[in-house]
Amino acid sequence: MAEKEFPKTQRFRQSGVALPIFSLPSNYGIGNVGQAARKFVDFLSDSGFSYWSILPLGPTSFGDSPFQSFSSKALNHYFIDLDDLIDKGLLKKKDFSSIDWGSDPRQVDYAKIYQNRVKTLKIAFKRFKKGEGDYQRGYATFLRKKMFSDYACFMVLKEKNQDKPWNLFVKEYRSFSPQKFLQFKRKYRSEIEFYEWTQYIFLKQWEQLMAYAHSKNVKIIGEMPMHVSYDSIDVYKHHRNFILDEEDKMEFVAGYPPDVFYEKGQCWGTPLYNFDYLKRNEYHFLKDRLSFCYDLYDLVILDHFRGYIENYEVKKGSVDGMEGKWTKTPGKEVIDNFISDKSRVIAENVDFNSKEMEEILKDFQIRDMRVLEFGFPREMGNFNKPVNYEYPCISYSTTHDCKPLRSYFEEMSFEERQNSVEQINSCCEHFGVAKVTGESIPQMVEAMLELNLASLSSIAIQSMPDLLCQGKEGRINTPGSVGINWRYRVTEDDLSPLNAKRLRALNKHYGRCD
Repeated sequence: MAEKEFPKTQRFRQSGVALPIFSLPSNYGIGNVGQAARKFVDFLSDSGFSYWSILPLGPTSFGDSPFQSFSSKALNHYFIDLDDLIDKGLLKKKDFSSIDWGSDPRQVDYAKIYQNRVKTLKIAFKRFKKGEGDYQRGYATFLRKKMFSDYACFMVLKEKNQDKPWNLFVKEYRSFSPQKFLQFKRKYRSEIEFYEWTQYIFLKQWEQLMAYAHSKNVKIIGEMPMHVSYDSIDVYKHHRNFILDEEDKMEFVAGYPPDVFYEKGQCWGTPLYNFDYLKRNEYHFLKDRLSFCYDLYDLVILDHFRGYIENYEVKKGSVDGMEGKWTKTPGKEVIDNFISDKSRVIAENVDFNSKEMEEILKDFQIRDMRVLEFGFPREMGNFNKPVNYEYPCISYSTTHDCKPLRSYFEEMSFEERQNSVEQINSCCEHFGVAKVTGESIPQMVEAMLELNLASLSSIAIQSMPDLLCQGKEGRINTPGSVGINWRYRVTEDDLSPLNAKRLRALNKHYGRCD
């Protein structure tokens, strides 16, 4: 797992890039944690960046969202590097040379990945079981630990039930039973072991990536979703942690009221936590999830941090978040109990600030996030404006839910853009950054990225679509929509040495690298 020693002393202020694993260039339709990731680490290192911010790594379910996973403690087999399996003697090019992984290098075709990835990996697994390949050592020990046996069993249960959600399984397995679960594991041992094996291979490749990243003085920022998917082993097996009725159904689900992301709010459809039950069990469910993330990443973003203080409930089946209500949680007690190492977490509280939030962050010395895009055009008192950043907050140019900066400015009215330019230039004057002349949108984007670097944030994260000055084609997720998201990819041309040289000069100019 993640090694925590680094050759060089950490700088006072550093920078990084936000880019999901699935967005990396590769020959097989989607990014991976092998060679594609190592090449990106090289780009980060050459560019003077010290951090790589990624999205959750869990196996995705409906809608392909990394925030909707079949397990909160499992890893996405889509991200396994197939070329590495060729090098290790587990695959041959001819095994999948005829497969079409998608024709657009800038878009993930999830339908084709879904149809072909497991088939290809099962070929490798078959060879592995014959004793072939270089990953044999340590596998027996891995299986004895049974870290992923429940997840693997759940995946095979879904296969045997035509991939239906667990509440639509055949009656025998519709409710979790330890005895029936064990019987199923014995009956389908080989099929279940395949999914365990995917976790083993992922971890092997991930360990190599982490070691490589650390050798290049690059750290990984991961993310832990606040909520878990209803159709997951988490809810199927541990249903008492959630507010469900006698038939294990949801009457109310998690969502969010109207905000900067979506004017009608959102209905996420995820189950609400039963904080009374969590408390009685000393928050072990949350502790275990965070411990899993600690093992994977150097720093962990706690998604929707506000949800640990208060929850927004909407009626199940709602199309938006217009008619929801806030309910309190044990708040400070929850946070104090389940976060064991508060120096390694980042509170994702974008565009939300309150006295209670400020007190919790201050008392526990937890760093929070700021997002530049939310600062313009706003009043100068807005805490997302770079002039208001306080060390050691973490600042992002945009997040995966935002419009890329270019698209954001392009879609503004003439008056809004004029107001934004005026406010951007005021910040530029404060930090000594070159001002925007006229209303050049590329200049506005460039100025925003430089303001991020010039600010007092301890880590300034630049979103990759912003670094490439991309418009709407660079949007990763549009909140409130399904079926058009999580597809964004970059190409190898985007990671050119010329680009790296330019970015390193900026990082050096603003004291973010040597």
